[in-house]
Amino acid sequence: MGKRTAVYEIIGGNTMQKNLRLTILVLSLLSVLLFVLIVGPEINGTIEAANGNGNSLKSEGKQGDAGSSQSAVSSGTQGEGAAAGGSAELPPNHVDSSKEPTDSAIDKDEGLKDVTDEILEPDVTFELKYDQYPLTYLYLAVLNNGAKIRSGPGGAEPVIRTAGQNEKLNYLETITNDGLWYHVTWNDKDQQKFGFVSADAVTKRVFQFNKMDLAVQKAEKAFAAGPLTYINNYHNLKGNAPKYKGKDQDNGGNRRSQSAPGYPNPADLSEFSYLGDGTLVRILSTGSEYTRVAQVKDEKVFFVPNQYVAMPAAVYQIGKAIIIDRENQNEAVFEKIGDQWRVISYTLATTGKVGTYHQPTPLGYYYAMEKRERFYYYEDGTTKIQGYAPYAVRFAGGAYVHGVPVNYKFASDGSRIDPGKIEYSKTLGTVPLSHKCVRNYTSHAKFLYDWYTPGNTIVIVIE
Repeated sequence: MGKRTAVYEIIGGNTMQKNLRLTILVLSLLSVLLFVLIVGPEINGTIEAANGNGNSLKSEGKQGDAGSSQSAVSSGTQGEGAAAGGSAELPPNHVDSSKEPTDSAIDKDEGLKDVTDEILEPDVTFELKYDQYPLTYLYLAVLNNGAKIRSGPGGAEPVIRTAGQNEKLNYLETITNDGLWYHVTWNDKDQQKFGFVSADAVTKRVFQFNKMDLAVQKAEKAFAAGPLTYINNYHNLKGNAPKYKGKDQDNGGNRRSQSAPGYPNPADLSEFSYLGDGTLVRILSTGSEYTRVAQVKDEKVFFVPNQYVAMPAAVYQIGKAIIIDRENQNEAVFEKIGDQWRVISYTLATTGKVGTYHQPTPLGYYYAMEKRERFYYYEDGTTKIQGYAPYAVRFAGGAYVHGVPVNYKFASDGSRIDPGKIEYSKTLGTVPLSHKCVRNYTSHAKFLYDWYTPGNTIVIVIE
């Protein structure tokens, strides 16, 4: 009996130990399950938040790749505040972009209706030899008293600054939101600033590089078809052209002064057109009295009295071309380098206006006849020299491409005082203002003056 009792006690003790271990195991599993049920959702939420921040950082990284040339929000006064020691306090729903690269405005505001980029990459090759005053290919001119630049695309957004009359703004994108807005950039003390301006407050301008390139190729094809020369009657030195039916203008509005008569039919001298001095023509045939020519501009054929046609043919090659866009008030310069035409500069310009002592810069193809370090001009309605234009290339009658005009000052004894050359005028690239010439930055006019060579340089005026 004593031995059996001992055995039973041993067996019972082992059973109790197994039950205790099982109980502890079950309680441990229940504790783990309870922990998962209580703490799990919070961990999951934290993980999702972390993933969201990661995606945000990735998005900002993409914006950084885009570069500062496409900012979503102005870095004007906000950026200055941050630089002074921390970000300035911003209104609700505004983004402080002072410390981050920025991308298209649509990435910052999902409420915007539409964002488009109107800049089309031109099909021309650039090899710039003059690159001062860079502009986007599409830019905006402020032609009224001023344009308010805002921190966002909407009339309720804060005003950063007011762009002054005649100022030019670089274009980034077009935004439809509470009207039409342009995302713009400008430089302020060598810092690039960003903002938004209403489309109603500015005038859109564009460099028509493709159209200019086609014009150059047209001239090159004309040269390949036959010898090119020009109409020569500067200051009517070859003789005054006859009046057209008693008038000083023909049916096309071309002026008699510094022109030659172009007869469609030499048997009928009552009908003709005035071909202006400098007009580029292709020689078709020559005779004892007339030279038969075709205008490069439109291939119209005329018989021109021999005295008005520059002979021998003046153009030995077409390798350089200055193209002026009268509509957009800008210009580009092309040069044939190797076997390809390349844009070597593009800039603002001011062409001629309509007026008593003014006339529009004529459209067409012209021969660049000469260059002068300066040419002098009269005070309107007099023969008194008022000033000079520096670095001038003549292409049509008295029309030159030149730098900013300089008006003399006069001493008490009437002697002229030269105040010195002027580089810049705010009116460049705005509206037609000159008497007939094409104004440039003086540094660009100097560039053309040095670059010009006679016999292979032409000037084309388009719209």
